Amino acid sequence: MEPLKYFVFNKKRDYLHGYTEQIRITDDGLELYVEPPRQDGTFFSRLLDSGQEGNDWHRAVIQSVDYGDDSIRFFFYCSDSSQILLNGRLLEWWEVIESRELTAKEKHEAMRPFLAHQVLNPKDILLYHAKGRYLWMEIQLFCQAEKTPKILNMKLYAENRSFLRYLPEIYRTQPENDFLKRFLSLFEAVYQDMDEKIRTSARQMDPATAESEFLKWMAEWAGISEAHLWPEDKLRVLLKGIVGKNLIRGTRAYMSNIIETFTGETPFFVEYGEIEAYKGNRKVYRKLLEHYAHDPYIVNILVREQAVPARQEQKALKRIIEDMKPAHMEVRLIILKPYIYLNKNVYVGVNSVLGTYQKARLDGMTAIPSVVGVLGVSSKQMMRSGEKKEEADIHEESEKFSV
Repeated sequence: MEPLKYFVFNKKRDYLHGYTEQIRITDDGLELYVEPPRQDGTFFSRLLDSGQEGNDWHRAVIQSVDYGDDSIRFFFYCSDSSQILLNGRLLEWWEVIESRELTAKEKHEAMRPFLAHQVLNPKDILLYHAKGRYLWMEIQLFCQAEKTPKILNMKLYAENRSFLRYLPEIYRTQPENDFLKRFLSLFEAVYQDMDEKIRTSARQMDPATAESEFLKWMAEWAGISEAHLWPEDKLRVLLKGIVGKNLIRGTRAYMSNIIETFTGETPFFVEYGEIEAYKGNRKVYRKLLEHYAHDPYIVNILVREQAVPARQEQKALKRIIEDMKPAHMEVRLIILKPYIYLNKNVYVGVNSVLGTYQKARLDGMTAIPSVVGVLGVSSKQMMRSGEKKEEADIHEESEKFSV
């Protein structure tokens, strides 16, 4: 079966020929202005031309971020004519839509006779009342509890190949069979989705276009067992060219690439051979042994805390490293805190930044860090306080090696 004709709104330019009022067009779609805050906004889409008079529009699929049914409202308009008589003037519909002289309320009143559907927060709607060559939309967004809804992408099917045509003629000729037509449209929508997935299955092999659920499968095929720890955008970057990366799996270059993809920064490595190079200088050599694990089968990896600020991210990074390291190797993850302390892991240009001056405030929100208090907590004490062993290990290593 040939694919149905449809219109897609998934790029910024798809919205540019419409009309916006208190709504801004972003790379992701539509959203209310945040600064200054707006309580509501309206968008009118461009005119969609099916190319056939009396066309039966089939379906609209909308992906959005909503905060209740009252946060998004859709109006679908339909007409066989591209013109309208408004205030004694014959205007093209696109002129009315893009006009800056008419307010959104005035446009809404002029379009009321052509209204086909009015829906609150639609996800997948059958446009069984939309008949006409041209179709356009009015979208109203409403702020809910200081949260702004968003329209991410939309897909509107211009054709309606009803399953009625596969039934005997008696079912197709009786006018009261409108209910049967709409009932069969439900199964038609399911069939269309399955058919499109089969036809576009090749896209699922491309990390840039694969669906979120399929990304996890791709990661498992590539030997990444901790795919659930990765944000979706970073996982797509990781899987791009993963076959070539797996050729150097287990090497320092591979580990550096994976960590850089996850954190956004290149990590620092300190290995046994790099420490042994200073064996002739006893003073420096002794200092290095104090700060780094020293063994042919241990690798020290240093990552700035700014790259993984949250404890959850640090735990995830440690699990990712454990998953990709060679089986016979042990990896020590050292989190470099952005403070300067004497006789600790402080590196010029890495974590040697002085804090800015700040006045003391008794507002109940400001805390003075206690270095002695932090360093005085042992891993056993942390375990007794109810923290998991994995969290205690990261904390102990972070404080021991980088304060």
